[in-house]
Amino acid sequence: MTGRIVVVIEDDPDIAALLEEVLGELGHQVSVHADLPAGPSNGDAKLVITDLVAVRSYDQPAAREWIARVRAAFPKASVIVSTAHAPAAAAGPAAFGADAVLTKPFDIAVFTETVEALLDR
Repeated sequence: MTGRIVVVIEDDPDIAALLEEVLGELGHQVSVHADLPAGPSNGDAKLVITDLVAVRSYDQPAAREWIARVRAAFPKASVIVSTAHAPAAAAGPAAFGADAVLTKPFDIAVFTETVEALLDR
């Protein structure tokens, strides 16, 4: 099923544009932000793909706090962490409360498969 709302939180404009393009080609409605949006979020979002924007160097407690803030803002959404921090990726999604982790640079096929699997849950 396509056409679901996906939020991307990514401070790198090139990566944000790539994700927006790929998700759009899959038929999803995409909302891109450089940081966690202030104010009310889109309660209909089914998926949030976030970099560890607030965590400049990987720190597991800070990453857990960031994901908790993302989940509070988008309570109905699954969360994918997209990160270049190798320790974060190695720790796995459960280490900081996400549903999946993708290490940058990631394979678009793996990205697409992960997105669709979480949206189909």
